[in-house]
Amino acid sequence: MSKIIKNTIYGSEYGKLDPKVLERTKAKAPIDDEEVEQPVKIEDFDLLKTRSSMGGNNKDLTEGRISEKDIAIPCKDRYLLARLYYPAGLKTFKNCLLYLHGGGFIGGSIETMNNQCRLIAERAQILVVSLDYRLSPESRFPDQYYDAKETIDWLSLNYKDLNVLDSQIYVAGDSAGATLAVACGLTDDKHQIKKIISLYGALDFTSIDKTIYHWQYSDYQMDDQEKKLIHTRLNKFAILSKLIQKIYMGSADSTDPLVNPVYATDFSNFPPLVMIEAEFDYFLQSNKYFAKVARKNNIQVDEVLYKGLDHGFFDRLGSLPQAEDAVDVIANAIE
Repeated sequence: MSKIIKNTIYGSEYGKLDPKVLERTKAKAPIDDEEVEQPVKIEDFDLLKTRSSMGGNNKDLTEGRISEKDIAIPCKDRYLLARLYYPAGLKTFKNCLLYLHGGGFIGGSIETMNNQCRLIAERAQILVVSLDYRLSPESRFPDQYYDAKETIDWLSLNYKDLNVLDSQIYVAGDSAGATLAVACGLTDDKHQIKKIISLYGALDFTSIDKTIYHWQYSDYQMDDQEKKLIHTRLNKFAILSKLIQKIYMGSADSTDPLVNPVYATDFSNFPPLVMIEAEFDYFLQSNKYFAKVARKNNIQVDEVLYKGLDHGFFDRLGSLPQAEDAVDVIANAIE
């Protein structure tokens, strides 16, 4: 068990946004705390615009040649598109990693994490499989969970055909993708998952006033001059969570661990976990709560906290150096 703190240019100081995040946040309209308390109406959101805005402008940082191949993965009553990434010179792979993109279950795609998956494949020297799981509102819970779960089944059964040496796989994801990864870990009765790597997992979409860990602004250290800007970053995802409740969760039980993993009580099949977190992530409190509960259930949990950053920083590979560093954290977590 370990906890690693990644400092900003401010050293050991907490409560200040990374300069690049600060600059970007200043350019956006502020979101007041009162807006979080207002009911969310689906008709007030341009869902296609919201979907298309997900995923940052990132860059390909690979140095060698990475092969890519699109395949269709057969599931019970459908096929799912997936993309394979691997160093061009490798014929066999010691390990395979399934990557599940973020996007609040309403957005994101293989393309938004294309450069990240390429770099993970190169730095870890493995086969990376990126899955285009179904999105809401076209599909709702538990469709996305079944997409991830059945893909894990398929990879575990067909690993030899993919030239992978081990039937156990790593599963990683950011935001909503991390939620799916953790949900699959909670139901890993076949022990197909070697380790889960969660990047700022969206582990609880419960309304603030109903969270079991009592979410509050005061749990974040904030520089007085940046307080309003930090609240804006937190409030954006507090509101988005309420939208996801309606579009993705629907009538699902909010205490179902496959929806909100913070409610998990059975860790009997759960694999080791690496949690990559951001200081000003709305979901940080749910991540810390989940890590605490998992450790109480004797799960190996390693946490890596990036100071000064907010939810979604992995999108900005090539502009935020911490995003590249997170790739190295992922690569080092793979044995």
